Amino acid sequence: MIHKKKYSIHRACRVINLSTNGYYHKSKPKDDSVIITALNNQVEAHPEEGFWLSFYRFKNQGKKWNHKRVWRVYTQMGLSLRRKKKKRLPSRVKEELAVPSDFNDTWSIDFTTDTLENKRKFRTFNVIDDYNREALHVEVDYSLPSKRVV
Repeated sequence: MIHKKKYSIHRACRVINLSTNGYYHKSKPKDDSVIITALNNQVEAHPEEGFWLSFYRFKNQGKKWNHKRVWRVYTQMGLSLRRKKKKRLPSRVKEELAVPSDFNDTWSIDFTTDTLENKRKFRTFNVIDDYNREALHVEVDYSLPSKRVV
């Protein structure tokens, strides 16, 4: 047999370990209209920018909105940009290497790097004749600036 007993709200809240403030609390609807208009203006001005650039622009303008709140509104508006796919290079046409017919017909250049015993790196700049694969010049140093290479 079930008996209904009338308890006070205060006592019922104490039994289930809930504060009376929590019982009487009425949630306020979130007013995101300011963020929505700001995001719409931002998207019109800069359509190629994503969420974080827009958010940092708001921060720089002095708006103190939480990024999680702005992200929630941003996704509800359906503004999230698709990630760009990597552009693939077309496959290389395979052809045989041209064999030079004489000395100094073609040269090849290359950089190599190695490390000394004291952990210091050095580079070499090599110029090689393609006909007989003879090293025409080798420049060795810890740094090779572009002016020196040219």
